[in-house]
Amino acid sequence: MSAMETFLADFDAGKDEGRYIPGELPSLPFEGGKFDIALSSHFLFLYSAHLSAEFHLRALQEMLRVSREVRVFPLLTLDSASSPHLHCVNEHLANNGFDVEVKHVPYEFQQGGNEMLVIKPV
Repeated sequence: MSAMETFLADFDAGKDEGRYIPGELPSLPFEGGKFDIALSSHFLFLYSAHLSAEFHLRALQEMLRVSREVRVFPLLTLDSASSPHLHCVNEHLANNGFDVEVKHVPYEFQQGGNEMLVIKPV
């Protein structure tokens, strides 16, 4: 809640100063390698019933295009089940030159949602 409050308090000024740039996966408005890290929080995998495995893969590949590391949290769907897309996405990325690791985290915003996916080029 604290992070959300900080973001909301800064949003208008940040938008005016150009620190918040609108973009939409799976196509981001940034040059390749622009960032050290890209984070998908409460979007990818959470909406697995609405977004296909292909969408997830395209979105992650785009995030990897613009950053050196991608993190996704949580790895559960809206109904707190493991995403049906996780295995095939992980397998595809691992077979195409990426280190893919599921890490446990010491926090949980959703029941059982204490894992984060970390992806880096090998």
